[in-house]
Amino acid sequence: MSRSFVLYTIFLITTLALGAPTERHLKGRSFEVERVRRSNYIPHGLSAIKKAYRKFNISSTSFGLEALEYEPIDTPKTATNAANAAQGGTGGNGAVSATATANDAEFVSPVSIGGQTVMMDFDTGSSDLWVFNSQLPAADQKGHTVFDTTTSTSFKMLQGETFSISYGDGSSASGNVGTDIVNIGGATVQTQAVELAKNVSGSFLSDTSSNGLVGFAFSKLNTVKPTQQKTFFDNVASSLALPVMTVSLKSGSNQGSYEFGKIDTAKFTGQITNVSVNSANGFWEFDSTLFKVGDSGAMQQITTAPTAIADTGTSLMLVAPEAAQAYYAQVQGAMQDQTAGGYVFPCGATLPSFSIAVGGQNLATVPATVLNFATVGKDTQTGQTFCYGGIQSSGANQFMIFGDVFLKSMFVVFDQRGPSLGLASPT
Repeated sequence: MSRSFVLYTIFLITTLALGAPTERHLKGRSFEVERVRRSNYIPHGLSAIKKAYRKFNISSTSFGLEALEYEPIDTPKTATNAANAAQGGTGGNGAVSATATANDAEFVSPVSIGGQTVMMDFDTGSSDLWVFNSQLPAADQKGHTVFDTTTSTSFKMLQGETFSISYGDGSSASGNVGTDIVNIGGATVQTQAVELAKNVSGSFLSDTSSNGLVGFAFSKLNTVKPTQQKTFFDNVASSLALPVMTVSLKSGSNQGSYEFGKIDTAKFTGQITNVSVNSANGFWEFDSTLFKVGDSGAMQQITTAPTAIADTGTSLMLVAPEAAQAYYAQVQGAMQDQTAGGYVFPCGATLPSFSIAVGGQNLATVPATVLNFATVGKDTQTGQTFCYGGIQSSGANQFMIFGDVFLKSMFVVFDQRGPSLGLASPT
């Protein structure tokens, strides 16, 4: 029999038979990085889905429905591109504040590279640490805080090593690679691989609040050649009390945190639900084969993309096309819209909850209260205001992408033992 779990206010996690992992009492350390949502962040659905589709090379879908013509309510924001983080040393502890960016990157955090602080995105869906730096043309540095290799006494170039990241729409970043001392929240890696962009496409340049990414997926996704490099998480794991990273994204709050090396029992209630992770593709990937719409809806099978990844670098929850279609079939007035880039619905419509399997037949229920992502605008013909759904289609992608709409009101444990993903109700 399947179980379901829903957070209080947003999810309540029910304990699976696996239970929470037993903590090892090692003489390691833990450290915490706080993140703060910037007050001027404005969610924008089209930007969010474009960013996710670029990141995972998902082809844009042809919706086959007439596009609505909208009178914009908020100025559209240009989507930030995705790519990411690290290699080298020893742990530590400390806390760092974070600030949100305008171009759909809701949160950024300070990272020290060679003693220089730059604001970067943290991303569990990628594995590179790349940064705006002094090698870029002066015009491309404009508005960004750049890492200056010439003023770092600890920077060393890795001869012959390069990185190159490209996306389905042609956006890209490439350059060479070095090592330096990287400090995140007090934890220090002495010889972390730092990827230095020499060429970046316009969608990267437009996000002046973020100056690079730190990836926390598995190191096999790292793009450095000919010698693939390790992530910051992999490098620091052996020095931690536990090889874990916990994520508390704090839905409805201006704060949240990442914590390494410790599962803080004060940050969640009840027990942690563990889901086995398949790291073969480099992601925090798990089975997800069932869904239902609403509290009394029938259970339905997912066949197009029966697995999912947990990705803090994606704003939306992207589910298999059949699941997205079934959900919005229960929302009066909902439709796929080419102009908006996804499913929209009249803002006054009643939204049902959405339940989806997380590991086997164990269902996570996402309440309706988090599924209205953003206001789109008014239909110029009817004057009706439309909103953008937090659930969207993952298109032809081989897996679903459970981003912040799913994760941000949960206490999440990314555990290298196993590996596994732990879920609990936050305090």
